[in-house]
Amino acid sequence: MILKLMSKKEKQLSKPSEEFKLAIGHVSSIEILCELCGRGHFSADENSFEEGEFEKLLKKHEENPDKYIFHSDEDSVIYGYINGKQAVVDCPCNELSKYETFFWNHRYIIEEYFTARANKELEDAKENKDLADKVKTSIK
Repeated sequence: MILKLMSKKEKQLSKPSEEFKLAIGHVSSIEILCELCGRGHFSADENSFEEGEFEKLLKKHEENPDKYIFHSDEDSVIYGYINGKQAVVDCPCNELSKYETFFWNHRYIIEEYFTARANKELEDAKENKDLADKVKTSIK
């Protein structure tokens, strides 16, 4: 369970969908920083921490529960990477929803770009294959 008060900004951001969180979250850790908002997250698996570290994190959480999020029902915190940053999938900042909204709202542009890019790379690959075949036949 994540305990904290949400700021007005966070209340305005909707949570990312389960589908998007599954697409992003491919790794987990007992302690991780959400680089989208700067919050630290840690899990309840106190046996996996070095001696005294879990207690230090709990103390930080008690002093500043908005900055140090304790996932009391989790053995690890799920995260992934987006735009080169670590992103905790269940972070209360909900910054992932901005990316999801962007991707969804621009899906036709993205599809058109992927198609054009893949076709260009296929064309380049065919040219390289033809060149490799010519080199191979010339050295026989």
